Amino acid sequence: MKTIFKSVLVIALAAISLFFQGCDKAKDPVKGAYQSGVLIVSEGSFSSNNGDVTYYNSSTSLLEQTIFKNINGDFAGKVLQSITVNGDDGYLVLNGGNKIEVVDINTFKRKNTFTDLKLNSPRYLKVINGKAYISVWGPFNSNFALVDSYILVVDTNTLSVVGTIDTNEGIENLLYDGKLLFASRNGFSGSNVVSVIDPSTNKIVKEINLTGEPMGMVLDVNNKLWAISTGSVSKLFRINATTFEVEQTIEIGSYAHGNLATTPDKRNLIYAIENNVYKMTIEATVAPTAPLFTASEVITFYGMDVDPKTGSIYIGDAKDYSSAGSAYIFNAEGSFKNKFETGIDPNSFIFR
Repeated sequence: MKTIFKSVLVIALAAISLFFQGCDKAKDPVKGAYQSGVLIVSEGSFSSNNGDVTYYNSSTSLLEQTIFKNINGDFAGKVLQSITVNGDDGYLVLNGGNKIEVVDINTFKRKNTFTDLKLNSPRYLKVINGKAYISVWGPFNSNFALVDSYILVVDTNTLSVVGTIDTNEGIENLLYDGKLLFASRNGFSGSNVVSVIDPSTNKIVKEINLTGEPMGMVLDVNNKLWAISTGSVSKLFRINATTFEVEQTIEIGSYAHGNLATTPDKRNLIYAIENNVYKMTIEATVAPTAPLFTASEVITFYGMDVDPKTGSIYIGDAKDYSSAGSAYIFNAEGSFKNKFETGIDPNSFIFR
């Protein structure tokens, strides 16, 4: 009797296990060919409408060029500056085309296209509570100086403009920490400010004054905001995201790239100067003297990101800015792993 009861119990438990496994699969269905992998943002040549996306799957080594064109019949457009993923939606920001292509991020099928007279040289986008916050350079004057930059606020359901937040010229990178939106400036602006915006009021609540030209921003494991500045004296700044106090300033060398990333545990920063990639603990008070590695084969260092799962470091090589670029992959310790071709001017990587 005990043997029979035990057998019945095992069968019942197995059935329950299979039931819940089926439920788990139902919760995570296959949504499309690009549901996992790496998306490489390729700007395209400056004078052409050939910005697009390269897809790479490190598990299968599958590589596919111009996936937007392959699915929709035409290139994404002129100067693909950035891509933002929000749920199943992907927002492709076309800086030169003054438009945003909205796609199903899993299939890359076009869902909508947003254009507006105020969408003049858009750069980056963050989605917060159903609204897209878009950094917009705005127009240049006859001396090629920016004269009216702002953040455009767009309802993601209706794709209609619902607000404008005036900023200093050259608004660029955006970071949202769950409460506040931080916006840095770019090199055209000559500004050294990071603006702090409250999305509940769409008002600037603080201007954090730094030195140099602040660009890339990240949050560390302690929820501290880090910003990197470029220029002849490049620096890293650790900022209290609540009080906005600059708690630490570290000189890192000359003319650092604007890219800034963290290791998966968010306890180390990854940045680059020329072809040298550095790793610095968030507890450091001085910059490391030696790089983690040197990407000696890269011709034109153009973009860098870190895989948030594996810690692998991806570098985009723009080469001559007009022909196909390359992506280089190094592991978390700095050893070379792989290289593959991309579209023109690969500037960033999206990990799915």
